[in-house]
Amino acid sequence: MGKKTKIAICLLVVFLISSFVWFNFVFLNINGKHFEEALNKAGAESDVIIVFNSGGWGTVPFDKSFDFNPIINETKKIIEAHNYKVSVVQYYRTEETFFAKVAALRDVLFNFPDSSKVFAGRIEEFTKANPKDKVILAGLSNGAAFVDASMSDIKNDKNVMAIELGAPFWEKNVKGDNILALKNQADILANGELGHLIFTIVKTPFAWAYSNVVGKHISMTEAMHVEGHDYTWPQVKARLTEFIEARI
Repeated sequence: MGKKTKIAICLLVVFLISSFVWFNFVFLNINGKHFEEALNKAGAESDVIIVFNSGGWGTVPFDKSFDFNPIINETKKIIEAHNYKVSVVQYYRTEETFFAKVAALRDVLFNFPDSSKVFAGRIEEFTKANPKDKVILAGLSNGAAFVDASMSDIKNDKNVMAIELGAPFWEKNVKGDNILALKNQADILANGELGHLIFTIVKTPFAWAYSNVVGKHISMTEAMHVEGHDYTWPQVKARLTEFIEARI
């Protein structure tokens, strides 16, 4: 092994270790405090708090999450129709940088063993301090897997509910009357259609390269369109409405 190779490996190892340390001991603490402040502010103003977890890496702001925020907004209207005040609070699972995403990779691959416990602890602290408020944890795709992992750590809290849409097939799949987990029959990610998933992953860089050659300039995430993994309000309206109205 040459000297340059050894240096490259050492730098990679240092990079990975530093990213993991940053995520567990810096990001989770700082991000958790910001989330706690937003949650407490929402609790002072509202009766019901929807905690929003976007898909992907969990970095897309609520107002730009065009795949999920329409469903959250319609859910909010249903609750408000019962004369409750509702707030939406976002939880960011990492930051929008390469370093931060690499730092979160271990957590994602192992079903959020660290961040979900920290998150669940803050939710439980909030409900204990605000027993009259209700909290709805809402997640799409990876966000749904994160919510599901968090619900496994939230014990017997009737004031906490979960809405999980299109969680990947490897998630924990926690069961409970306060959890609504929905997936499209055609969703190859939620249903574990490995052959189709592998084909999607293989074709993604080619689709991305072609789109940029012809001037469309889409992101790699946009190029990797997972069949059936799109969720719209008409698809989930009936079951989500029934779930909310039975528990609010």
